Parts: sequence; C-alpha cells; structure tokens
Amino acid sequence: MPAVPITLVSALHDVDAARIAARLSDGHRLHAAGSAMAATRAVADRAGRLADVCGPGARHALVVTLPVGGDARAVGMMLANAARAETGDDRVLRHVVSVLRADEVEHLFWSGVDDAFVAGERLAALVEYATVIVLDRTDRLSPARRRALVALVHRCAPSAVVLADERVRSADELPASNGGAARVLAGSAGWMRALSSGADDVHRRSADGLTAVCYRDPLPFHPSRLADVVEHDLAAGPDGRVLRSRGFFRLASRPDHVGSWSSVGAMLALDPAANPSWDEDAPIGQSLWFVGEDLDAVRLTRALDGALITPDELLAGPDLWRAWADPFPVWPVLDRD
Repeated sequence: MPAVPITLVSALHDVDAARIAARLSDGHRLHAAGSAMAATRAVADRAGRLADVCGPGARHALVVTLPVGGDARAVGMMLANAARAETGDDRVLRHVVSVLRADEVEHLFWSGVDDAFVAGERLAALVEYATVIVLDRTDRLSPARRRALVALVHRCAPSAVVLADERVRSADELPASNGGAARVLAGSAGWMRALSSGADDVHRRSADGLTAVCYRDPLPFHPSRLADVVEHDLAAGPDGRVLRSRGFFRLASRPDHVGSWSSVGAMLALDPAANPSWDEDAPIGQSLWFVGEDLDAVRLTRALDGALITPDELLAGPDLWRAWADPFPVWPVLDRD
C-alpha cells in the first residue's frame, strides 16, 4: 500500500464530517461507505491511484469521511496492517478526526437519558479513538458545563487534541503527525491507560472537577447483588454522577463468559466480550474504570466489593453459581469445542 498520508474523519452526523473534511482536504477526498473491510479497500485503492498519478515525491494527502456508525478503529488498524505488510512501515494514518456537537454530547452524558444506547456507544467510540476532536456548537453550553465537557473528553481521550470548530480552517491547524496514529490509538483510550497503569484503585477529585476510580478484584460478581449496585449505587444522586465507565467483568452465574462493561451517562451496556473465560488472554475478575462528577469513590468501591461472591460461595463452585437468579439479559451459549 503506498505511503500516502491518510486522515479519517467521522461524526454522529454525515454533514459534520463532510464540513470538516472539506477544510482539511487539498482536493483529494473520499467517502468510504460499507463495511470496515470495504472501506479499507476503497481507501487503499484510492491511495494507490493517488500515488501513481502524483508520483512518489508529491506531498498530497487523502482525507476520508466514514459514514455514521463506521468503524474508524477497524479501518485505521487495517490500513496500518496493510501498509506494514507491503512496505514494512505502518505509518500511513496521519490523524483520526472526530467531529462532535457539544450540546449533543452534553445531553448524552448529563441529561439522564437512558434509551439512546446506539448513539451513546457511537459517541464513546468517536471520543476514545481519535487524535483530534472537533467540538461544534460550544456556545450552546454554559461556561461551566463547557469546561466540564472538555475535561471529560480529555479524561476519555488523554492523547487527543480538542479544538473548537471555528479553529479548524485547514490541515495546518492539526498537530504534526508522523503517520503512526493507528499505533498510538491502539491503547490510548483513558480507560485502557488507567486499567493498564497499575495506579492506585481510588483517585481523588482532580483540578478538572472529575473523580476517577479504578476497580479491580479477582472474584466474580454475584448477579443479584450486582443488579442492586447498578440500580442503587451507579445512578446519579447525592454520591455523585458516573459519566463514563468501561472495562471487563465476570459474573459467577456465567462462568464461561467474560463481560464487557460500558456506560455513557445513564446508559449501561453489559455484553459478552470476544474472549471466553478459558482463553489464555481473557481478563480475570473485575477490571473497571469509572469517571464522574463528585463521585464518592470510597462508597462506590465499597458497593462493588459488596457485590462480589463470598468465600463460602466461591468454595461452592460453578454448579451452584449457575443456579442463581440472574436478572441480566441472556448471552449466547459458548461451545468449548
């Protein structure tokens, strides 16, 4: 794959991605629709033709918009892998730009809406897999909420640069890049950094007004007790508001599975992870990251501790665990063969 610098642009609305892409482009643009694989092939083909026409010494770049719901992470990784396989160098992805409407982001994180799961997960992906985050319509927020939103974005995407829409007039406003964005972003989300850092489990409130909590324990959760924690201890109230949480968890009643935990505002999704529990790379026990406003980190940790199975329950084994009432949605049955 030719080493033509590529910038991916995504948004929750196609018109927003197109607007920013037009400013960043020197005339070479592509809208890559379809699956991640189809989009990657289209981008690679266009980059190849651009390199053939312009020659190896040309300084042209390709700006690619992905449709709403497009998987920028998958496309970016596949482009980097293709470049590495062909040239031995994966530095082909200059930037991944996410364009967000500030008032829409504020609504998903702070309003308490609990039925916009698709939009919430798309928002989380846009924030956490980006080197540049462009915020539009910031004037619709109060100064205090604007500061809180930018602080939250920085917590979720510590390696990203956050720019106001009006500041992005051309590619010159973007940070310098050696084309290694895919490599940088592979593990740069705030929750990934926090859970892999080995830092203290409880972090005090920082200057940005947010509190982060890393929760780790090798024991699985009891399903009914975890359900009580989700209903009573994670809801916004006197003990603070969880704005974002992410990680992996284990339910004793589902010993074959590893669970993927993801919340955006008031919306929490507990889904099966890709790895079964017997996979050698599967995480063990609980590994969760929370960030929010005015969180009582000690109380949150105590509540999660109370949802773990007890020593006596641990000794009873999986046959008993599977018989427990489990209020969470059913996951697919896994086959060891």
